[in-house]
Amino acid sequence: MGIPTMEFRQLDITGSEPADRTTSGAVVSAAVSLDLGSANITSGLVNLGPFCIILRCSNLQGNAKVENMKFAVIGNSALNTSAKYYADITNTWTQNKTVNNVIAGTPGVCPAVYPSAENLTKIDGGDIDGLAHAHTSQYIYLVVQIAASEVVGLSKGGALGTLKFGVRSDYA
Repeated sequence: MGIPTMEFRQLDITGSEPADRTTSGAVVSAAVSLDLGSANITSGLVNLGPFCIILRCSNLQGNAKVENMKFAVIGNSALNTSAKYYADITNTWTQNKTVNNVIAGTPGVCPAVYPSAENLTKIDGGDIDGLAHAHTSQYIYLVVQIAASEVVGLSKGGALGTLKFGVRSDYA
């Protein structure tokens, strides 16, 4: 058996809950970035988002399930150490979720390393054990807080650094 093929999908929070999470939104990968937009920090810190992503399996590679999923910020070479990352990991679709909803959500401050315990499950709990709509992760709402101390006028990404969110999991 091989390693399951997983993908993040970005969902538009301005619309209604996706009817099919296996095809809704755009796939986010190393080649297709989550576009955070721009931040004018000349007057102080700026919150970008909220953004919503889910994790899904496109091929279990002969395994029965993906389990023990841990979500975190796994790399930040684009922003200075004053940047903050927030996540609200939930079963509930919230159209037009606000920045404050995400900051006050669970876990709130996004782990900067993979946590020791699972913090992500399939929607309504459990392991991802299929490929269909009912077998995707909880909704992961994200906010990136850009500090006023960031260098003004620079585009980030590519050769100028990356911001990476990731999931570590087991499979059987």
